[in-house]
Amino acid sequence: MKSIVIALFVPLLLMGVAQAQPACPAASGGVELKATASPELEPARLLLDKPVTVSLHPGNDVRFVVAPEKHGDASSFGGMLVVDVREAGSYRIALSAGAWIDVLKDGAAIVSSAHDHGAGCKMVSFSLQPGRHVIQLSGNKQETIGVLVGRK
Repeated sequence: MKSIVIALFVPLLLMGVAQAQPACPAASGGVELKATASPELEPARLLLDKPVTVSLHPGNDVRFVVAPEKHGDASSFGGMLVVDVREAGSYRIALSAGAWIDVLKDGAAIVSSAHDHGAGCKMVSFSLQPGRHVIQLSGNKQETIGVLVGRK
């Protein structure tokens, strides 16, 4: 009897674990967006819960708002995006590759609150307040990257 109960519940538990995994953005396809290479340019805007494929710039061509904590080598790519947050809370940024993520509000860096990995992606969480946030991506090995920002 015990083995029957286990046989019935293990698949249900595994389904729950699979459903709990957050979505990872695809590295290509879908909506395309060009990252900004300078703080003076019109920002590339992300919408919450909308995955996008972002075209980045050669790392040496990007003038970041604040120097990234990890810049990458001369052959890497980077850029800046903005996201507007209406409600305070924990937000997750998921990337299809291992680029470095810095999040800024009013020019000040926000410390990440959690790190995770999904099937083929990197996820970093931040506690964000209402307002506009700059997302700086640096050190990416490819010119494009999938990005998804959503409430955790």
